[in-house]
Amino acid sequence: MHKFHISRYKKYIFIIFLTFILLVITFSKSFSQENIFVVDNIKVKGIIDSNFSRDKYINKAFLNSFELLKSRILLSKDLDKINNVKLKEIRELIKSFQILNETYKNEEYNAIFKVNYNDSKTKEFLWRKNVSFSQPEKISAIFYPVLFINNNMKNFNENFFYKEWNNIKTQNEFINFILPVEDLDDISKIKAMKNKIDKLDADEFVYKYDIKNYVFALMDFQNDELSIYLNTNFNNNKISKNISYKVSNINDELNLEPILKDLKILITDIWKEENIINLSMPLTLIIKFQHKDLKKLDELKKSLNKISIINDFSLQEFDIINSFLKIKYYGNPKKLKNELLKLGYKLDNDGGNWRIY
Repeated sequence: MHKFHISRYKKYIFIIFLTFILLVITFSKSFSQENIFVVDNIKVKGIIDSNFSRDKYINKAFLNSFELLKSRILLSKDLDKINNVKLKEIRELIKSFQILNETYKNEEYNAIFKVNYNDSKTKEFLWRKNVSFSQPEKISAIFYPVLFINNNMKNFNENFFYKEWNNIKTQNEFINFILPVEDLDDISKIKAMKNKIDKLDADEFVYKYDIKNYVFALMDFQNDELSIYLNTNFNNNKISKNISYKVSNINDELNLEPILKDLKILITDIWKEENIINLSMPLTLIIKFQHKDLKKLDELKKSLNKISIINDFSLQEFDIINSFLKIKYYGNPKKLKNELLKLGYKLDNDGGNWRIY
């Protein structure tokens, strides 16, 4: 009987502590420091004269950081939807900022800033503008460029896009591009398939590099036009696109540089679209979590706090070994699964009942 009472008291104590954890989980939602809404390495500089104002350069850093944030989280087609945003409105979105380095030398001011945007306010701002944002992670991908000029295939050492692809940079690059080694068998296959490009299997040329993600670009220059057939595979989602550029002189590298940059942005957009967060359609899941003790529940709470696509979560029901959490998030279940998996949790759907392990 004595052991029975002790067991009951332990259960009561457990429930009391669990209720406390419930309150903490319900009302606290913070985000990890590795947040897509944190913009760092913002450099500003200017002459120190009689009109010098430190605040002017802080404001300049805010404006520059907002432009960098836009290019990071928005598709290129949506950038024009958020134009002419006033400094006052940008400041209202900023949670905090740091001056990482600051010098006053030789009558010149130099500073490096880090700006932390408020996650919920920024999402609300984008929602009012009717713009979705993307939260892509950094990945590696094979970039396989093939260039035909007047039906003659160029070797990689003669191919501007191969030689300069990793040398010419764009803002906020999320893809680490790996260039292939020239292979005579590959060249023969590509030449044979040039006029049947839609039937070309890009996997044949990239499987040997042991990287699942790839971008295969077949470029054909004729009659002052560069036609590009893109075949991409990001996270097993294959997409094909056809684009073209007017080029008066294919040997003029200055004319090809903006095309290369535009191609990089287009490829990055394809990856961003895989990670788009639709703010107009938040989803809700009730998830069952089986735990052995309070520590496991608290660990889950900390993990949920690190996932920025989760807008809110709360504890709905609980008993000694199970908890039922209501999670409101943006995106889709696949994205939520991937984010949880990175933190060591598996999300399963068993006949409409969601469970997390």
